[in-house]
Amino acid sequence: MLSIGSIISVLALIFWVVFIVSSLVKVSPHEKAVKERLSRYQQTLWPGRHFIIPLIDSAQKVDMRERVINTPPQEMITKDNAVVTVDAVIFTQVYDPVKAVYEIQDAFFAISNLSITTLRAIIGTMTLDQVLWERQEINIKVQTELSEETAKRGLSINKIEIQRIDPPRELMDAMNQQKIAQQEKRAAILKAEWEKEAAIRAAEWAKEAAIRDAEWYKEKQVLEATGKAEAIERIAVANAKATEIESKAAVDYFTWSAITQEQLRVIEESMKNNTKYVMWSEIFDMIKHLKIWG
Repeated sequence: MLSIGSIISVLALIFWVVFIVSSLVKVSPHEKAVKERLSRYQQTLWPGRHFIIPLIDSAQKVDMRERVINTPPQEMITKDNAVVTVDAVIFTQVYDPVKAVYEIQDAFFAISNLSITTLRAIIGTMTLDQVLWERQEINIKVQTELSEETAKRGLSINKIEIQRIDPPRELMDAMNQQKIAQQEKRAAILKAEWEKEAAIRAAEWAKEAAIRDAEWYKEKQVLEATGKAEAIERIAVANAKATEIESKAAVDYFTWSAITQEQLRVIEESMKNNTKYVMWSEIFDMIKHLKIWG
């Protein structure tokens, strides 16, 4: 059995282990901790490891990261009594952990409700057309008003985005019909423009084809006329050449015949007087030739 002294030693060891573990506080890089001593604020602990006095000190950690809050869709009434459904997203972050701990119990739940109230108040001052077409202005107004309220609680509003604004069903149907009509009108205009352009192109192609046909016919006529002129010219040249040859042949023939006839006449005159002459043999050849052609 253990003695009383051994039991006390074991209990003392356990106490010191629990005491040391309880006195060690780890603060993550994305956190800060609010340290209290006897339920009173003492200091803000930064990321790292810190020692506190158990049962006397306490540390409440606060997440310093940005948080996204989705507000549930809410029906709101515009200035001209139109009911719209609005869905928004809020990006918020704690910048003062002391205020976030002491000034409000549930900061993010409060921001969600406050954003809905602020958004409803702003929508109520605007007409339906303004709500549908001035979404960015609504974001700026809501962020400005929320920032003034949340700054008192150690929170900052980094950004607000309205995800969806749904107008009344009747208005949506009318808008859809108008959009369909606009699309049909645009399609009709595009079709008419396309048909016009097609007609213009067809006319241009027909014009170009007619011009090409006329040019081809003109070139054909010119080529035919040129061919006929060249043929006539060649025929005329050939006829002239033939005439020239015939003329030259006739001149040569008649010239030679005249000379021969004169020679024969002289011979004949000489024969009448029974005069004897010595003649070349060529003269007899000419006489034979004349007899053959005579």
